[in-house]
Amino acid sequence: PEYNPGPLIDYMKALGVRYHFLCKPLIEMAKKHLDPKKPSICSFCARMKRGMLYSCMRKEGYNVLCLGQHLDDFAESLLMSAFHNGTLRTMKANYSVEAHDLRVARPLVYVRERVMAQFSAENKLPIIQDNCPACFAAPKERHRIKLVLAQQEFEHPNLFWSLQKAMKPLMSINHADRSRGWFEAGPEEDEAPLQAAAGGDCENGMCGLGSDGAMGVGSDDAMVSQAP
Repeated sequence: PEYNPGPLIDYMKALGVRYHFLCKPLIEMAKKHLDPKKPSICSFCARMKRGMLYSCMRKEGYNVLCLGQHLDDFAESLLMSAFHNGTLRTMKANYSVEAHDLRVARPLVYVRERVMAQFSAENKLPIIQDNCPACFAAPKERHRIKLVLAQQEFEHPNLFWSLQKAMKPLMSINHADRSRGWFEAGPEEDEAPLQAAAGGDCENGMCGLGSDGAMGVGSDDAMVSQAP
């Protein structure tokens, strides 16, 4: 099924909040441009979506992008990166993109997923269920890691407090410049297919890959961790 943000659109209208609805056929684009020998569709989708957001922000004059990842997401990304990439990385809580014109913030970095779920239920917020066709067709590695963490938290109730403390230096990186020491070069997605998928040289406001591996420049998620 296609992603349907209908409930959220109605909610934003009811609040009188201005919104932008962005849409691209990402699954079809991935089928066309991804290398079938290493089809990391999650990484492709993340890069393309981030590029769309950055392009919209620059066009509309915004300079801060707030994302909703919580502490559980950060911990899962850390384990996925360690297990699959052999590196200790996770998402960053507050940083500037390489072009230095946008800032990305994750204000819920210290909030547990269950707290957010409870808040959403109590305040009757519109929930859009995960409906990615690629996820339906393949095992969800992030879900498996979530189960691992849940089992370990049962044995060690302070697990997430400890992980939060351990991740703080990684979360506190405030830039996306890999030349400044936080990033060690490793296997990346091939850039050519992604540039082609974006339409080449900034077609439709969508620029090619930056040195941080993001469409539109600035995503720190592309190398964090998607299982092969």
